[in-house]
Amino acid sequence: AVSSVVTDTSDAQYFSSTDGVVMATNYRSDYHLEEEARVTLTRYLNGLVQATEQGSVDRQEMRDLESILLSVQMACKTISNLVNRAGINHLSARAITTDANTSYDPRSNSQIRLDLLSTDVLQNALRFTGKLRMISPVKSTNSSVLKREQKAAAQTVPPSTTDNNEHEHEHEHENSAEEDVVLNPSRATISVDDNKPSEHQPGVIIASGLDSKYVACLDPLDGSGNADAAICTATIFGIFANDADETPLKDEEELQQSVLKPGKTLRAAGYCLYSSATILVFSIGDGVHGFTLDPQLGEFVLTHPNIRIPERGNIYSCNEANSEGWSDGINRYLKAVKTGQGQSGEKYTSRYVGSMVGDIHRTLMYGGIFLYPSDTVGHPKGNLQLLYKSSPLGYLVEQAGGKCLTSGKADLLAAVPKKIHERAPCFFGSPDDIDELKDYLD
Repeated sequence: AVSSVVTDTSDAQYFSSTDGVVMATNYRSDYHLEEEARVTLTRYLNGLVQATEQGSVDRQEMRDLESILLSVQMACKTISNLVNRAGINHLSARAITTDANTSYDPRSNSQIRLDLLSTDVLQNALRFTGKLRMISPVKSTNSSVLKREQKAAAQTVPPSTTDNNEHEHEHEHENSAEEDVVLNPSRATISVDDNKPSEHQPGVIIASGLDSKYVACLDPLDGSGNADAAICTATIFGIFANDADETPLKDEEELQQSVLKPGKTLRAAGYCLYSSATILVFSIGDGVHGFTLDPQLGEFVLTHPNIRIPERGNIYSCNEANSEGWSDGINRYLKAVKTGQGQSGEKYTSRYVGSMVGDIHRTLMYGGIFLYPSDTVGHPKGNLQLLYKSSPLGYLVEQAGGKCLTSGKADLLAAVPKKIHERAPCFFGSPDDIDELKDYLD
């Protein structure tokens, strides 16, 4: 006899094939899954909401988080398709270069195209809820607009307000694409901090609930420069609670300031990795859970419940091309683990994708250490943005049982960004590996 196939909903299809029972003791507890059970992300989040007390503050908070996470889920499905079909859809076409005198750079153009498309997709998904407003730094590709904006900025910003950090990093951004900050849907231009992202950095989106206490910070497509080489890319997000007595944020300045917080205050964080599979990994403070996109159903299903990083690994991940500018302590640590003279006595293997989320995801799965220190040659304050890269990923690593540091052995999640695009050194990994690294840090 042929088994009947349930076609009403994707959730029903999964649950019709198993007798597994999903239970939650409270909205922060782990789900207890029978073998072979598959739970969609939509059903998982709904279960967390239903497990809270009717009419309670906890339920409303979970509803608000659910709304944001489901919006991110919807966007990630589309971005996954864009990335997978980038070459087929000619996203690196010359059409994006409007200036006939501008040399064509396929890598740069495909990055810009994918970045803008991913940003639009994410904005539309967040707007679809009807409960969120956003601002997003968007790169300008029109030189006349850029010059007009620069002139206006020079007239409105007194020279005395320029801090030393801007002078220290001028050489890092002299070739950077400038950016507007767009408030949807009115598209009014406002200012953003002066520590602008590099030329190959997508614009960060900041979204706030119109009637909730949450504000989200999202990086639409990290690692977009790798897309043409079919190397993994990712969307990163972090969600903070609004401290303003749970009242909606009034203006754009408040919205920007509301996310300049240490990572330890995150209410939720996660990433969606676009690779051999599309995997959405997140935490709401109850451990780390991973959902894989099933291409046949078009749904994320739970495949990695309660991810735990190994106590120690045997892989180190870093860009050793920068090692000439690293401190003696970091170079001594790497020499020790490469030669088997570290605490484990095992020779470590080097694995470096060059896409941060890809390296972090592997570290979560297999253990080891990922590091991007400051260097005296090109990145005196590190190269990875603290607010929307290092902090959300550090939150996940700690929720999975790992540890993370920034410069001077300081806790990465205690670092408070002063600017949206501020960079900082970062070290993530298995607890034993990070503890060993501390012995070598100044």
